[in-house]
Amino acid sequence: MNALPPRPRHHVVILGGGFTGAAVAWHLARQSSRPLITVIEPRAFLGGGLAYSSEEPSHRVNVPASRMSLSPDEPEHFWRWLAHDGEAERDPDAVWSNGDIFPRRQVFGRYVAEHLGPYIETGAIRH
Repeated sequence: MNALPPRPRHHVVILGGGFTGAAVAWHLARQSSRPLITVIEPRAFLGGGLAYSSEEPSHRVNVPASRMSLSPDEPEHFWRWLAHDGEAERDPDAVWSNGDIFPRRQVFGRYVAEHLGPYIETGAIRH
């Protein structure tokens, strides 16, 4: 009896590696039956895109960090990353009087890029 040939893996190509493209790649890479993932993005790192790669210090996220996340199941994922990373201590202007944190937009891009890093290093995501 002849065995069936192995099923080919799917290859997903994502055009644009800003937040949305990077988030899709991250979620796909975390699946057990992960496809081949290629992200086409001219910038040096994934996750920033136009919105989150600005180097202008006055460009800040427009919602509190506690409401931003790569993971819908963990709405404070970014906020916890900020606490662990120490970014709020390095940028006191990010912390409002009510305790909300509004970091620079580039910091959110770095958060996304750092979470994709391990998948890029192993080749699960190609940039």
